Amino acid sequence: MTSHPRDILPHDLEAMASLTPYPQLLREIADKARRTIGFFPAHNPRALEYPWVLARLSGDLRGRRILDVGAGVNPLPFVLADRGARITTIDNHPVTRDPGAREQWNEWGFLDYGKFDPRIASLWAAYEDYDPAEGFDVIYSISVIEHLPAGVRRSWIGNFARQLTSGGMLLLTVDLVPGTNALWNRSEGQEVEPQQMHGEFATLLGELRKAGFEIGFTDIRRAIPDSRVDVGFVMGWKPNSVSASA
Repeated sequence: MTSHPRDILPHDLEAMASLTPYPQLLREIADKARRTIGFFPAHNPRALEYPWVLARLSGDLRGRRILDVGAGVNPLPFVLADRGARITTIDNHPVTRDPGAREQWNEWGFLDYGKFDPRIASLWAAYEDYDPAEGFDVIYSISVIEHLPAGVRRSWIGNFARQLTSGGMLLLTVDLVPGTNALWNRSEGQEVEPQQMHGEFATLLGELRKAGFEIGFTDIRRAIPDSRVDVGFVMGWKPNSVSASA
């Protein structure tokens, strides 16, 4: 534990270590978070989401191009860079985080990761407008896409399909309304759109399949201690030939 006001409490970290299938990865990520951004987010679902993503990316990552969409302030880019990946982060949050004021940070905002680690490239841009010069081997996003209006969400999915290389992996986690499969429809305390427009977990999976993705794994974790959301997990693949129609 650190003195940072957003650092997870020791008893919460221990509780989540007993719930994740990847307790060693959780402790590695927590340690890296405290040494880089200064805290591991005091939002218990992150203790399930971050290790899940990292477990999917085990093995040799040297030279692999990985994109973190809606990165905010999180430790995964640093951990993946340590494993040799070429990391790009993208976020267009209006708040830019000052490296000299880490005590004021939470997990939201735009962070230029390159100021801490030159192996990481960071872009301040809306992902729906992003058109990179080359594709990515992996794209992941941690509990961001469900906070978007459905139309923007579909634009993101179309970009995922266009920007992943053939055989590339997509990893998503999404907040769900507790006890339901409804996609969380609030962003920073404000309703995004009516729930009936926003959709459910199955809606998201259908949009991914329409864009050409093969869904390799899904899961929902409920009753997460001290959490106001349930969390859905999705791992998808871009087949060798896919045309994005989302």
